[in-house]
Amino acid sequence: MDAAVSEPTATTGQDRSGQHDLVARSWALQNKLYRRILSADPADPDAPVRLFAEGFQQIVARLPALERATRSLVYNLTVKAVFDPLRREREPNLHTRMRGIRGHMITNPSDYLSLIAAAHPDTWVAPVRANGIAVDERLLLVPGPPTPDQRPTAWLCRDPDLVMEHCDLWWETQRQAVPIREVPGFIALTERQLEVAALLGQGAKDATIARRLGVSPRTVTYDVARLLDSFGVGTRWEGGMVLGRACPPGLAG
Repeated sequence: MDAAVSEPTATTGQDRSGQHDLVARSWALQNKLYRRILSADPADPDAPVRLFAEGFQQIVARLPALERATRSLVYNLTVKAVFDPLRREREPNLHTRMRGIRGHMITNPSDYLSLIAAAHPDTWVAPVRANGIAVDERLLLVPGPPTPDQRPTAWLCRDPDLVMEHCDLWWETQRQAVPIREVPGFIALTERQLEVAALLGQGAKDATIARRLGVSPRTVTYDVARLLDSFGVGTRWEGGMVLGRACPPGLAG
């Protein structure tokens, strides 16, 4: 979920010891959460940590429910932001902005930040070592250990101490973050170019993309070149590698 933010401007001068402290605190929080997840009682409806969803498809499908449960604040830390070729982020992000929810995602630098900026324009960038989305300082959605068949899991934590630890990490990270559009190398992408990237990420050829979008092959060639520039690469093979990192297997179904 994205959101407009009206909080203090970020700075980038945090010293090395402060960064080391953030890393240590991030790992410590993740260890606490994992211990709580591994000891969670699935039969207890009032457990402070409960399974939210299993598998990319189910997790993404349930995120709108978390957006609807949000009243005013989002604290989103994401180690690796991904680009969903099905563009399922659009509706929750639109609702978040319309409702005036404050906060935003902070994620690590990557070679596909221009894609993330176009899909999640309110994102900020800084070193991030913990994953989680806290809403209203009362709920925390975090990744858990994979299932036996290696599907990802997401868990909902209601423990107030753990939720506030995450929120504190978000604020400390925010102090060294910069808006994604101010990151060196950022290239603005159009909605059509996002659609081209989405179709490329699903393995579509240029002719198929042109037909699906109702544009000329020359337009697709231009859009692909623009995407390659935004990735900082010169060949389609390299661009495919970047898209492979941006779109994890299983996300498109």
